[in-house]
Amino acid sequence: MRKAILLISTLAIGCGPSYTQTVKSPDELVAEQEQIAAEQEKHKNTYDTGTEGGELDSEKRKKFDTRQAEIEVNRAVRSAETCPGVVNAGPYGEANVSITFNNEGHVMADKSTIDTQFAEQPIGKCVLNAINAVIVPSYVGTPVSQQLKIKLVETPKGKK
Repeated sequence: MRKAILLISTLAIGCGPSYTQTVKSPDELVAEQEQIAAEQEKHKNTYDTGTEGGELDSEKRKKFDTRQAEIEVNRAVRSAETCPGVVNAGPYGEANVSITFNNEGHVMADKSTIDTQFAEQPIGKCVLNAINAVIVPSYVGTPVSQQLKIKLVETPKGKK
């Protein structure tokens, strides 16, 4: 019985798949690499490089990011709209604010302006502090200016 099991197991192993592995010569390796390179060259225009319109990521980073600036400015506007509750003093109404970004992405505080009725008031200073804190990604180019409208509504007593 043992001999039968040994014979069957030997036949089963001997009937398994046979793999032939050969060592490639340097010429065969070079030929294979050249074939792969030729296929890649043929298909190079079909690969997606992740850029739109041939623009590289580094070139995109150099431009002013209007989408990110909008997000950051909206956040600062919401902060500035809380100024009436912080300083508890007027005047109230809609303030027109002008800001300018430098190439490092910071607001140029010396170029930030607010309507004259708010300019020397604590509420105007609060608004400019909130707006001047905006930072956007750095970019290459000329300074970028934006005009903002900020609603300064009197906060009812007891609500802050």
